[in-house]
This record gives sequence, structure tokens and C-alpha cells, in this order.
Amino acid sequence: MAEEKGACAAGPAVDRGHGLGKPADNPLASAGRLLSLVALGGLIYAAPPVIAEARDPAVRQTAQQGERRGFSIEAQPLAAALDRFAAQAGVFFAYKTSDLEDLGSPGVTGSFTPGEALQRLLSGTGVTFRFTDADTITLERSVVEDDGPMRLAPISVEAILEGTLTESYSAPESFSATRTDTPLIDTPQSAQSITRQALEDAGATTISDAYDYLAGISQENNIGGLTGDDYLARGFETDNILFNGNRTGQPTTLDSANVERVEALRGPTAALFGRADPGGLVNVVTKQPLSEPLYQAEVVGATGLIDDGDRLRSVRATVDSGGPLDELGRARYRFNSAVDYGRSFRQGIEEQSVFLSPVVDAQLSDSTAANVELTYQYRQDAFDRGVFFIGNDLELDRDFNVAEGQDETLDKHYASGTFRLDHAVSQAWTARLGLYASYNDFDGEGFQVRNVNGSEFTVQRRAFDGSDLFLTAQPEITGEVETGPIGHTFLFGVDASYQVNKVELPSGAQSAPVDAFDPDFPVDVPGLSEPGNQLFDRDLTGFSLGLYGQDQVDLSEQWKLLLSLRWDSVWLTEETLFSAENGSVVVADRDEDFTDSALLPRAGLVYQPIEQIGIYISYSESYRPPTAGGLTDANGEEVDAEQARNVELGVKLDALDGPLDGRLSGTLAVYRSDKENVLEVDPADDFFAQVNLGDVRSQGLEFDLAGEVTENLSLGVSYAYTDARVLEDGASLFEANLFTKGKRPRNVPRHAASLQAAYRLTEGPLRGLRLFGGLVYEDEKPTDTSKDINTDLPAYVRHDLGASSPLSETVSASLLVRNVTDTEYYTSAAGQNNVAVGEPLSIALGFRARF
Repeated sequence: MAEEKGACAAGPAVDRGHGLGKPADNPLASAGRLLSLVALGGLIYAAPPVIAEARDPAVRQTAQQGERRGFSIEAQPLAAALDRFAAQAGVFFAYKTSDLEDLGSPGVTGSFTPGEALQRLLSGTGVTFRFTDADTITLERSVVEDDGPMRLAPISVEAILEGTLTESYSAPESFSATRTDTPLIDTPQSAQSITRQALEDAGATTISDAYDYLAGISQENNIGGLTGDDYLARGFETDNILFNGNRTGQPTTLDSANVERVEALRGPTAALFGRADPGGLVNVVTKQPLSEPLYQAEVVGATGLIDDGDRLRSVRATVDSGGPLDELGRARYRFNSAVDYGRSFRQGIEEQSVFLSPVVDAQLSDSTAANVELTYQYRQDAFDRGVFFIGNDLELDRDFNVAEGQDETLDKHYASGTFRLDHAVSQAWTARLGLYASYNDFDGEGFQVRNVNGSEFTVQRRAFDGSDLFLTAQPEITGEVETGPIGHTFLFGVDASYQVNKVELPSGAQSAPVDAFDPDFPVDVPGLSEPGNQLFDRDLTGFSLGLYGQDQVDLSEQWKLLLSLRWDSVWLTEETLFSAENGSVVVADRDEDFTDSALLPRAGLVYQPIEQIGIYISYSESYRPPTAGGLTDANGEEVDAEQARNVELGVKLDALDGPLDGRLSGTLAVYRSDKENVLEVDPADDFFAQVNLGDVRSQGLEFDLAGEVTENLSLGVSYAYTDARVLEDGASLFEANLFTKGKRPRNVPRHAASLQAAYRLTEGPLRGLRLFGGLVYEDEKPTDTSKDINTDLPAYVRHDLGASSPLSETVSASLLVRNVTDTEYYTSAAGQNNVAVGEPLSIALGFRARF
């Protein structure tokens, strides 16, 4: 029977007495190959295990990289999974039968090269592989189990650092949820990922673009671009973004060129990551080095089409390259870069950015691997606070900009570096050291609306000069031990960080009133040196130390218990100068110190009635000291740390195979979080001070489902119902009648939903064509939490459509139409005077070359 390249003819499997598996073809050829591989298997059995790569790079590339194809292998005993893989990939295996005894495979589903698929098939087994010729793979187990109480689980530092190339909407297991290699279905926590392919389909160019598709995550107002990728998780504002599980400093707007996926770790996270909100965290997983060479370049041009968006123009060029640095592939690299230049649909705003991110990892020995990653970004744009309400209505055109005709800009620099060292101390214990540093600064001038009276408004000039330095060190050790029939995965770690945040915010006097419906741009705005100016100058220095431990207990195949405990302590110092000149001079010069600590428990239980379903319940406490927001409130009084309790119940799906013929994962969760001393920016001025809302409760329901419904159809669905509101009088500001019990926090919609669907044709003349459709829905959401502001941003639905298709073996083209119906929508607000505007209808055409 004739065979296509990379496929196997149907037929009975060869006898696997010594681990040989592939459907038989010609009987004589099969017998000859069987004899040779039995001899090879005997040599392997007699020789000690050796971790090695194929000697001939050409052979390794042919077999390991090969053509991408669809794999569908469910979780099952490893030997059976290898039989399925041999049939689907057209390869032979040689291994010691004893090496595979009592081992299971997590399976693999999706479109991969044979090498990528096999790596996933062997994940967590301790079995390594090498290609001895174009279609023969030798398997070796790196550790051998002994009798005794210790469970000799495999330690594979290489697998942790391996990069991937996949078209799947289904993400691999998240290291960040437990900081151990534990399947998410075994963890009592809700987590969702937006993969690289899903980001590309949606045309995402920044991290915050992923928030539209993460259940329970909504966009927070970023103060005209100063605070970048801020977000709300389950109704609670947070400024904490993780990168590969590392805590970072104050966020900025970051490019997505080096992003592999964006994860929402919802609910309890403080026990592992320290300062956190009960709503959860966003974790960004970056692209990592590849085993095989990759050279890819892409250019995308976008334009607006009608009405307010017809001035929109942009061009974006990206490069993604990677591969081995030596013949054996023990050192590898990945390099991503992006250059953007564009004209916004907003009047008088141009934007440009440069982004660079190299990463290198090295297998220093069979038990030690190191990884170094650097990132640099320069972004120039405008301080843009959007449009404003006139009365209770948003009547202004979407392109209305109070800074029209002005040429002031914001310049922002961001740099970060990560070093990670993983070392297998023994057969059951591995140690990890993580070092992270980030620095960002911004400076420039801009304009914002200060007062609105009817249709008249005033404008104020603002200047900005700030920086944020963040350093962290995190040594950890993990190990797996058995106490009788019960298995334990232990994690112990130390988390120390140091932060210096500086900001100077001078502001000028207000302009004369301007008629919004008959403006004369540019508005004549007083300078910073003229009478009536203000100065706000703050230096905040912080040091935090956390000690944490975690035990993941395998009570049985069906019951899993997670116990965590963290002691967290923080020392903060703040120097603040505030002065105002309004006929008289007011000067406030304060030095404040803040010291506090907390003990943060976390407990959860998972029950799996069947392998694909996990039912969990969890309880956790969280703690968030007043860092970048300052140590005092609007009255000059010292604020308290925010503390919260969270209870959650959920059901997880991890459907590896069966009637769905693909991989789908999802979560349905209900929760309730109570948080004390909730801090929010002062309604009177969101630069200078913050206020205490008191106690806030958030409760709701979340649902997400993502993956491959079939080999051709990818699907991502999310929905969140969030009932967040001020609960109790916990601050003196209630006496000033600023807030109302029962009021909903700003920028939190009750209902939010999203849909992503992509269908890829695999047969016929249009083979390779990929069609995409996206939908984002948000309910009404308050513009402010204060009592006197009762306006809501309107609900909206945004539709996106796209398509991509190969033009040749190396070149493909893509087309994306965003906001197909040209819906007017608003993403966030900071009161009625600062409303961020969503992008109008636009079309983007791109070309990609991959070698």
C-alpha cells in the first residue's frame, strides 16, 4: 500500500516485546527492521541510560521538526500512548520495557511536529528521547525507581524551558498556578489562558488586548497611558502582573510580540505570590527557545475606513527567530522584536514603539539548566484621557481630543531581565533560583479636562516625570515523597523584593471655559510656570519578604488536597511634597513609614469522579499593602493594608479525547470574596491621593471553555457574572457622604462574555485557509464609585472577522476586520471627565514569511 509522507499504512502493530512499535508494511522489511531494533534494544538494556541528541543535525531536523500534523492521543498508560503515536507519526520506537512500567502519559492533542508532540506525550514521565535515524526513536528513562518511601518522580529541567509552536487554543499546563508541574485539573483553582494563536487571530498587539477574552478580567482606566496594562480581577483593581510566574513592578503598556500566552490565575494567589487581590492575577508566559531553527518575519498594515476612524493608519513589523546555538542543541535562543508606527483615530495623536526581547537557555548538565531573558521597549505616544460626559450623556465624537493642535508627547522606556536556574538535586528533589529586575520611566507633558459645566469645559496642562525600579529574588525547592499510599509534592520558597517608585507631577492653572460643540483648537492653556500651578512629588521605597510552603497531597487517584501557608512582611517609606499656588501657597511635606505583616493560608480539595472531570472547593486569604498608590489617603491619614477572604467552588473539564476528537479544557466556578480597607483613587483627583471605600464584596460566576472541538475547529468561550459592591462602612469617608453602601465599583460590568472561533480547511483547493470570528460583550459599568456620580458606560457588543491563508510553502497572508459593525463603545473611565474610547471599524492586511 502506498504511503503519504509522514503517514503510516494501516495494518497490525509489530510485537513490542522490547518496545518496538509501528504498523507493519512489507513483511520482509518489517522482519529485518524488527531484528535490527531488537538488537539495538538489547544494547540499550545493557548500557546505562544516556541523555543525548541525534548526532546528525539533518536527521534531527527531518524527524523531529518534520511536517506539522494533527495528533489526538488521550491520557493513558505510556506504552499504549506510544503505540498510538507510532501509528500517527510513522516512526519506530526502541526502549526497555521495564523503563515504561507503571508510567502514564498526559497525552497530546493538536497540530505539532512529531518532536513537539512526543515531548508533550512524555511530559512528566522522566523518559527522554533521541532520533537514531529519520524514523527511529530511542527512549531512555533518566531515573529508576527503588523500593522505599520516596517517590522517585522524574526531574526534567529541560522541559520547563522548552518553547513551542502551535496553532491550538488549548494551552499546556500552567506552571504558575502551583509553581510545580501539576495538571490544572488537579489544582483547586480557576485558571484560563489565551494562547498565542488566539492572540494572533484577535490581532492583539499589547498584553491588555487579551483581557477582552479572559473571564472575570476587565480593563481598568490607565490614566491616559501612564499605568499601562492595569486591570480588574473579579471587581478588584490590581496593578500586579506576573511574567513567567515572577512578580513585577508597576506595569506599563507592553507589546505582545514575545508573548506565548496570557493566563488569568483567578481566585487565591497570595499564598504563593505575596501581595495580591482575591480576584486573582494575570500571568504572562513568554516565548522560549526552540529545539529547531525558526526564522519568521511579518508586516501588518491597518487603516480605518469611515467616520471618526478614517484617519487611522498604522504599520507594524515583527521578527521571531530561534533555534539551537550548538550542534547538540544544549544551548538555544529565541529573539522577538517589533516596530510600530501609527496615527490614531483620535485627533492629533501619533504613536510609535520599538520592542526587543532576546532569551537564551542552556543545558549546563543533565540535571541543570539556566535561562536568561531580556526585554526592552521604547514607546512614544500622547497623554490621552479620552472624552467626557456632557450632563449624563456621551455626545462627543470618538475622535474628540482636548489636546488637538498641541504637540506634547509622552516618552516611556521599559527594561527587564530574568535569570532562572533549575537543578535536579536528587531523583525526587529539584531546586530553582529566580532573579528578576525591571525598570521603567516616563516623562513628557499632556492635557486633560478639569471641569465640565453644561457643554463648557476647562483644560489643564500636566507634566510627568516618574520611574519605577523593582528587584526580586526567589529561591525554591520542590520534592515528591510518599508516606505509605499517600503522595506529597512539597514546595518551599523565599520571596524577597525591593522597589523604588518616584513621581513628579507638576500641573498648571486651568484654561478659560471652552464650548465643546464649538471649540477653537488648540486651546490656550496656561504654562506650568504661570500662577496657579501645583506640584506633587513622591518617593516611595519598599522592601518585602515572604516565606512560603505548600503541600500537594495525592490522597488517592480521585482525591487531591492542596495546603499552602505564607508569611509576608513589608517595610515602606514615603516622602511626599505637595504645593499649590492659588493666591496663597499651601505646602504639605510628609514623611511616612509603614510596617506590617500577615499570615496567609490557602486550602483546597479536588475530587475527580472520572479522569476528565475535577470538582474543587477552596478557601484562601490575601493581603495587599499600600505600595505604588501611596501610604496616606486624601485626608493625609495613614491607610491600612487591604485584606480579603475568598471561598470558591468549581468544576473543571479536561476532555482529552473521545467523541469530541480533540482537546477541550474549561472551568465553571462560583465564588465570594470579602475585602477590607479597599483603596481607590480620590474622585477629586486621581493623581494625588486615594480614598478608602471600606469593605467590598464581590461574588459571582465564571465560565470558560477553550481548545479544539475537532481537528479543524478551534473554540474559545468565556462568560462572567460579577456582583461587586460596597458592603460596609469601613472608613471615615462614609461620614463625609462620599460613598453609598451598595454602590458598585467603577469599571466592573455585571455581565461580560467573549467568543473566539477559527476553522481551518485541510482539504480541497482552499486547503490551509483559516477563518476567524470574534465577539466581545460587556454590560453597563459605573464610571465612578462615589455617591454623586451615577453615570454608566453603555453596554456594547464588538464583532471581529478574519482570515489567513498560505500563499506558498513559506509565505502566508492574513486579513482582519475589527469592529465590523463600527460600534461606538468605551472601555473604561475614571469619573465622568475621563472616558477611554474603543477603536472604530478598521481593516488590517498582513504578510508573514517563515523559513
